[in-house]
Amino acid sequence: MSKSTLSPLYITYDGLLDPLGASQILPYLKGIAAVQRGMVVLSFEKAERAARDGEAMAEVLKIHGIQWKPLRFTTGLGVFGKAWDLAKMYFWGVRLAKRHDVHAVHTRGHPAAQIGLFIKRLVGAKLIFDFRGLWVDERVDKGGWDLSRWFHRMQYNHFKRTERTLLSNADQVVVLTQAVVSEVIKLGATPPSKITVIPCCADFDHFSLATVQRQARARHSAGIPNDARVLGYLGSVGRMYMLDRFFRLFELAAVQRKDVHALVITQDVAALKKVMDSALPSVLHARVHIKPATRNEVPNVIPAMDLLVSFIQPSYARMAASPTKLAECFTVGIPVICNAGVGDVAEQIRQLGAGIIVDPTSNDDLLAAVDRLDEICAMGGIRLRDAAREVLGLEVAVVRYQSVYSKLN
Repeated sequence: MSKSTLSPLYITYDGLLDPLGASQILPYLKGIAAVQRGMVVLSFEKAERAARDGEAMAEVLKIHGIQWKPLRFTTGLGVFGKAWDLAKMYFWGVRLAKRHDVHAVHTRGHPAAQIGLFIKRLVGAKLIFDFRGLWVDERVDKGGWDLSRWFHRMQYNHFKRTERTLLSNADQVVVLTQAVVSEVIKLGATPPSKITVIPCCADFDHFSLATVQRQARARHSAGIPNDARVLGYLGSVGRMYMLDRFFRLFELAAVQRKDVHALVITQDVAALKKVMDSALPSVLHARVHIKPATRNEVPNVIPAMDLLVSFIQPSYARMAASPTKLAECFTVGIPVICNAGVGDVAEQIRQLGAGIIVDPTSNDDLLAAVDRLDEICAMGGIRLRDAAREVLGLEVAVVRYQSVYSKLN
């Protein structure tokens, strides 16, 4: 495959050494580097991860022809730390762009895109805005900004104006969902031809099909009876993830079926236990199994599930969301129970025959799901894995990223 000479600079505030970096950044960088020579990456890394894994990562990137400038991610200083990191991003972004004579700046997220636009205006490089989501509105969803407070409203309005400027000046825009395309056009991303949809995909080589043997091993490790019917939860604990409704579904199922157990895979164990104490009768706590797994451990834990439950609070910002955990569970052949109003999730579930859509706030809907548990579980397996690979396989994302770069040539 012949390579182009755009010499791209990739800027991300997320670390390549973070779990997200391993699943949603590094594989795409390798794919882009396969068709673009001279790639340079600027990222922010946690100190302990950099000390432990930095040299190995540098070697991996070198093999793929990628030069890497890792900066220290500032912790413990709140907003001042973010401002300091942003200043470093400006300084090193400009320095690297000039040193390597870059012709394209690929920026992951809103803060990085601000630096990318500055570099575009300074040296005339093309700008790829990897949008990731409605970041400004997500800050409100997650409680970071309270719009009843004037200072938070001022920040919100400022960054919404900045968002419009970034979208209108980007040469290419990457979004995670089809659902958000019309919205980013309204926000300034015109013409529509410069928008490419690339969902959060999964590495089918990293996640293997849940065979009977792998399921048995995973359940033994988690202390789950081998003949149980297991409802799974995967990911962070936070107010947008409606974990209380997951426990409500589990409670309704446990009343009807003595074989029902719950598996929760999360690093947020303390927060999880608080939700359990408030949302689930204590008599059922013994049937909840908690596994704080790393990314490398998750593929060996997921097979213990019969199905994944993913309830996410719908909102304006959620139209841009593409939950990675769905793609990961599909690779293992695990179907889902989830809700509408989140990105392209409902359409993907219907397209793939990957589970059912319910209203998690409705006990009637949850009871109906309980009645269909065996039917939903039968939707999984190799058929689901194969169907999902055509839509959410890592190679799908790599090809689309390569097409984004081809539009800049």
